[in-house]
Amino acid sequence: MSSSPSPMVITTNRSGWVWAGLCGVIGLIAAYDCFARGYVGLGLTVLVWTALVAAFVALVFVLPRLTVDAGGATVRNVLSSVRVPWGQLKDTRTTMFIELVPRSGEPVRVWAAPQSAMRRGRATLRNRAQLDVEVPEDRSPRVDFAASLLVERDRALAAGNNAQTGGPVTKTFLKREWGLFGALAVLALVSLLLV
Repeated sequence: MSSSPSPMVITTNRSGWVWAGLCGVIGLIAAYDCFARGYVGLGLTVLVWTALVAAFVALVFVLPRLTVDAGGATVRNVLSSVRVPWGQLKDTRTTMFIELVPRSGEPVRVWAAPQSAMRRGRATLRNRAQLDVEVPEDRSPRVDFAASLLVERDRALAAGNNAQTGGPVTKTFLKREWGLFGALAVLALVSLLLV
């Protein structure tokens, strides 16, 4: 991990892109139909509401993810982003979701990593950690991401770069993303006056 300065996305919801794109395409087709029939106000309203729904789908299904880099893990959920440096990561556990347990504070649940997704066999960390996993011929390997994160933590701490792996756990709310969504919601409500 220390040789690669760029963060590596471990879990994300790829189907969220499909839903956001499908919503956008349907909205564009509906808006085009309104414009072609001469209903400009309705077409603008459809565009704004389509953008609002696509933004909501993106906030809930596309943006949540778990990212690791040389300094630690970043959990981005729907409302907030939590940075856990490797030096602060005490443990990980697997419940219905993967949870990162910092040395002080409450466990951080990775919403983008439900157990159903974990069983699909994403092996990014397993390959990096070179865990021995016996794979039956008829099934894909089950990856223990929680243990893989601890292996990655130990590797980063052994590299000895305390400037990157140290520091406090930080939590930031996604003000910009939800602010944009709020502005779209206000614009969508105002657009109803055009109809």
